[in-house]
Amino acid sequence: MLIIRMILLIFLLFSAAAVCLSRKLLASIIIYASFGTVFSLIWILIISPDIAISEAAVGTGITGVLFFVVLKRIGVVEIEYLEEKRQERLENWEKKSGKTGIRYFYNTLSVIICISFTAILLYTVVQLPGFGDPNNPTNNEVPRRYLEEGVLDTGAINAVSAMLWSYRAFDTFGEASVLFVAICSVLILVRGGIVTLQASDAFLHGMDEPSSDPILKKTAFAMISIIMTFGIYSILHGHISAGGGFSGGAILGASAVLYTSAFGVKRANAFIDFKTFCRIIVICLLTNALAKGYSFFAGANNLPYVIPLGTPGNLLSGGFIPLMNIAVGATVACTLYVIFILFTKGDLN
Repeated sequence: MLIIRMILLIFLLFSAAAVCLSRKLLASIIIYASFGTVFSLIWILIISPDIAISEAAVGTGITGVLFFVVLKRIGVVEIEYLEEKRQERLENWEKKSGKTGIRYFYNTLSVIICISFTAILLYTVVQLPGFGDPNNPTNNEVPRRYLEEGVLDTGAINAVSAMLWSYRAFDTFGEASVLFVAICSVLILVRGGIVTLQASDAFLHGMDEPSSDPILKKTAFAMISIIMTFGIYSILHGHISAGGGFSGGAILGASAVLYTSAFGVKRANAFIDFKTFCRIIVICLLTNALAKGYSFFAGANNLPYVIPLGTPGNLLSGGFIPLMNIAVGATVACTLYVIFILFTKGDLN
């Protein structure tokens, strides 16, 4: 197992370097998706399935799709082709003029700097305490409280959900609010006239009216049903198994992107438009704020917690945690879908 971890770690290091050093954005995105896939495997190996699901859904899936869409939107593939031709002409000129030494000097210096920083980081990692050592300074009374008393305090047998939605719920509420801010920023960019991403007419037509291939649509519909079921399951069972609002919402968002790609933007707009999106986000954020605001107020003033925690391990348990998982799941799903629409169609009706 240790050999497998070392191989995956080495692959991560080379992938990170390749993403930064690659001169083609399309190749960088493909390598980045591979990086996220291997990272999710590492999270599984260190027994963190919640983070593994989120990394696979967000880091590999929806983020890679959004990057590909943006490249198509701004015509980077064609630009990179022209840039490659220009680079060939530049290299030929350098060979003829005898100025290739400057390029080799900068490349060598860059490699030396990268290797030096990598060596410093690896040396720092070696000096860290051993993983799982009970004498580690991080194993203090705080994580012990979370792990030993989490089920009694929250009613959730998933320690990650207990920490996210109870002990540090306001922090999680801030993370959900960041998604809403991200959508506002994208709307400012595409509607404010400062940055315009004009897509070709053929691309817009393809998004609005995709291919009428019945095999494609039936296959996509079957996949969407399975993906949505898994996403809903992850959200509803986040307090008793691996999953939760963030990972389940990312899965639902990916299913919405697949639906739009297969059936078109017009049919997708029948389910969610700009007003519906705003209402969902506002209701979900207010639900999280009010739920944990009440919990903290009651605990700080020694008031009884009237919401039953239920029997740990059952679906109806965990107090407010299932409700907040649903709210965050809806927020994440809508945010990912709307960002996809804004970068493809240019606006949300």
